[in-house]
Parts: sequence; C-alpha cells; structure tokens
Amino acid sequence: MPILQKKRKNIWGIILASGFSKRMGKPKLLLPYKGKSMIRHVLDASTNSCLNGVIVVMNPDIAGLQQEVWSSSVNKLVLNDEAGKGMSTSLKAGVTNLPSTTDAAVVLLGDQPLVTADDINEVIRCYVSNEAPIVQAQYQSKRGHPVLFDHSMFPYLFNVTGDEGARSILKKFANQIRLARLDKPYPEDVDTPEDYEELLRKEARGNESIDW
Repeated sequence: MPILQKKRKNIWGIILASGFSKRMGKPKLLLPYKGKSMIRHVLDASTNSCLNGVIVVMNPDIAGLQQEVWSSSVNKLVLNDEAGKGMSTSLKAGVTNLPSTTDAAVVLLGDQPLVTADDINEVIRCYVSNEAPIVQAQYQSKRGHPVLFDHSMFPYLFNVTGDEGARSILKKFANQIRLARLDKPYPEDVDTPEDYEELLRKEARGNESIDW
C-alpha cells in the first residue's frame, strides 16, 4: 500500500469515547476482544495510521477508561464533563482541541474495534486526492465511520446538538461527500450484550477457520 505523505496535510483523528454504555450495562469500551480492550483496537488503528495526531474525547465517569487511553500513544485526552448531553458535545470538544493548523479531522467511534489503520488511511487518501469537504467510508453494505471533515466544515460541526453526532451535517452537504470505498463488511457498533456476543462468535469462527 502506498505511503501517504503526512506533511502534505495536517490531519488529526478524533475518537469519540464519551458514552455511558447504558444498553451494555457495563463499560463496553473496556470489554476484551482479541486480547485487548475494544477501545484499544481503535486507539491502535488510529496511532498506526497516517494521522498526524489523535485526540480522544472520553467520559470521565467511566472507571479505568482514562488509564487505558493514556497507556496508548495518543496525543491528547479530553475529558467531556457534558457527556450526558449527547455525542454532539464530544464532537465539539474534539474539534475545539484540534491544533490551529489542522487541515482536516477524521472522526472515529470508540466502539468499532473492527475499523483498521488501512480503513483510516483509505479515507485520508480519498481526501488528499479529491480535496472534498467531507469523505465518508463506504463499506459493502452501507456508509459509516471513519468520516473526515475538512477544516471548512468545522464551523458547522460546532452547531450540532444532542446525540446525533454529525448526521445533520452529512445530510446538509450530501452532494459534496466523497466516498472512500472499502471492500469489507460494515464494522458494526457494539452497543448491547447481544452485539458483543456476536462479535465474539465471529472471532471464534475466524479462529476455527485458521486452525482448520
């Protein structure tokens, strides 16, 4: 895979990790998957990608999460004391803490351990090639994260509210979105015990295939 030129654009990642895991019933980002926590998979994918830096916006009320994040090589940890007001608060906190020289930000979710560094790099590559204001990952079945926003979109991100994240921005600028096409199944969010069990079942099936 060609190496992307980091110096060409200053692109940072924002990992949203401020949820309360209400549907899971326990801190989902710390649940184990393939020998490490779910959030660690996202942290490692981000820091191993071509991003110039990584910010994590997290819920300070989740015991153990801060230590897990700091044990990685992320650049900045932002504690979101307004996490209860929805995902929009995390998004705005992340954008607020970006360096002033940032050209674009890639938004990732802390509960998507199947997103890889290659996925992030493909989104970045699409942006560098097309100079689009928004680049969104397109999987086999549907669109999802990572989503990249050019700095020209930052003022709009400050206007989002509630738990919608950037959904309204994607809708408003739908005709300006470039798609980074990834030939893999959609990396589902892990929100419920059933989601987590399905993730572990897929892992077990994969290990059986390798053993065979």
